[in-house]
Amino acid sequence: MKKLLVFVCYNTFIVFNTFAQLPNGSVAPNFTITDIDGVQYELYDILDQGKPVLLDLFAVWCGPCWSFAEIGVFDDFNELYGNSVFVVAVEADPSTPESDLFGGSSSIGDWTDVVHYTLANDDLIGDSSLYNISYYPSIYLICPDRSVSEIGQFSSGGYWNVQNLADEVFNYTCNPIEGVNLGIQSYNSELNYCSMGTIEPVITISNTGLEVATSFTIETLVEGEVISSYDWSGVLPSQGFEQHFLDEISGEYEQITFNIISSEDVISSDDSLTVTFIPSIESHAFLYIDVKTDYYPGETSWKIVDSDGQEVMSHEYEEGNDNSSGGGGVDAGITFNYSASLESGCYTFMALDESGDGQSSSTSGVSQGYIKVADADGLELLNISGNWGEFKSVNFEVTYGLELEKLAKDRVIVYPNPTFANANVEITLSQSEDVTLQLINVLGQTVLLSSSKMSLGQNTFELPLEALEGGFYVLNTIIGDREITKKLNIIK
Repeated sequence: MKKLLVFVCYNTFIVFNTFAQLPNGSVAPNFTITDIDGVQYELYDILDQGKPVLLDLFAVWCGPCWSFAEIGVFDDFNELYGNSVFVVAVEADPSTPESDLFGGSSSIGDWTDVVHYTLANDDLIGDSSLYNISYYPSIYLICPDRSVSEIGQFSSGGYWNVQNLADEVFNYTCNPIEGVNLGIQSYNSELNYCSMGTIEPVITISNTGLEVATSFTIETLVEGEVISSYDWSGVLPSQGFEQHFLDEISGEYEQITFNIISSEDVISSDDSLTVTFIPSIESHAFLYIDVKTDYYPGETSWKIVDSDGQEVMSHEYEEGNDNSSGGGGVDAGITFNYSASLESGCYTFMALDESGDGQSSSTSGVSQGYIKVADADGLELLNISGNWGEFKSVNFEVTYGLELEKLAKDRVIVYPNPTFANANVEITLSQSEDVTLQLINVLGQTVLLSSSKMSLGQNTFELPLEALEGGFYVLNTIIGDREITKKLNIIK
C-alpha cells in the first residue's frame, strides 16, 4: 500500500483512547449509521454486495478534517466510482451534536458545503469497542472481505488524486477484481426539465476489473419496461472509464433506471442506476427579488438566465474599502428590491458568492444578509440567508401571468433603503390607477407631493432627496382609494 503524509487533529477537551487504532488487516467491526437525510446503512450489507467502503471519521472542530474535505478528492472519487464504492464521512466526536454539521457553535463551518457524499453523525463508531480512534481524521478503506486498513489523509498537492485512489481501492489494498467489472458510475446530464421537453442522458461507465472490457449494452427503463437500448463495442481498459450519450428521453418521466448488461461482467451490484427527474417550478411571469447585503456586498451577485444560457437580468454590489478586505461601503447592509417581467419559457435564478460563505458576514450595525425570490402570486421560488455557500439556484418555468392582468396585489418598493442620495419608488399595479406619492418627515410635515396617472404593470418614480436632511421619513403611496406606507431612511 502506498504511504502518505498524515495530518492529525487533537482537541484538548477530548480524552482519546490510549489504545492503538485498529491494526491494518484486522476484521472491520460492523456498524449501522443513519445519514443526515434519515437513510440507514449497515456496513456488512454494503460489503456483502461486493462494494468496498471509504470511511472518513472526523470532528466538526478539526481544521485538518475541514481542509481534507475542501480538497474534494473524495467528492470527485464518489462522483466517478460512487456506484461501485460506498463513500461516507462520519462525525465521530460524541461531545458534539448532529446539528453542528450544519455550522453550530463548535463547528468550523457548514459541512454540507464541503461534503457532497453520504454524511452522518454517530457517537459510538469511534469508541474502543469499534474503531477506537485516537485522532481526527481517521480514514479507513474497508474491503469486501471485511478487512480494514487505515489509508491516512490526503495532502494538498500530494500523491492523492482520483486515479491513485482508485488504484488503492481496487488494486493495492483490496484484492484486485479478476476479470471485467463494468459499472454504471454516474449520471452526468440535467435533472430538471421544462415544458415536457426532452433530456439527453449522459452516463459514465467504468471497468474496475483487471481485464479489458470489449462490449456491453445500456438499457433505459421506465417502470421496468425498456424504452431504449444502446450497444457499445471497443476497448475499456482496467480502471478505465468513459462517458456515453444515450438516446433522448421525454421529460415527462419522473424516474429512469439505467442498466448495463455484459456477459463479461463479474459483479452485478454496480450495474444499475436510478435517476429521479425534477420538474421546474411553474411560475407567474412577474417576479419580486429582495436582496439584503451583508458586510461584504461585493462578494455577492445574482442573475437570471434563460433556457439558452442567455442572461436576462443580473446585479452586482459595490465593494467597500474596510482594511482592503472589501467590507463596508455604501452597499453594505442595504435592502434592495427588484422586479422582473419575463416571457414564457424556462429560467434559472442563480445566487453567487465569491468567498463561498453566502451572506454570513456581520459586524456592528450590519447583520447577515438574504436573497428572496417570489412570483406575483406569492409563490416562493428561493429563500436563502446567512451561510448559503458559494452557489444556490432554482429552476422555474413561466407558464402564466404573461399579460399581468392577474397580479396578486399592488406592490410598492423603495430602493435603496437606507439611501445616501436619491431613491426610487417602484410601483406595480394590477390596473391603471391615479397614484399620489406623499413624503412626510418626523415632524409630520409633507416635504414632497406628486400625483400622476400610472399604467398597469411596473412604474418607476425617482424621489429627489438631495435637499432633505438625514433621518427617517414616511412615504405614503395612495393608489385609488388604497394607501401603502413605507419607511425611508436618508443617511447624510
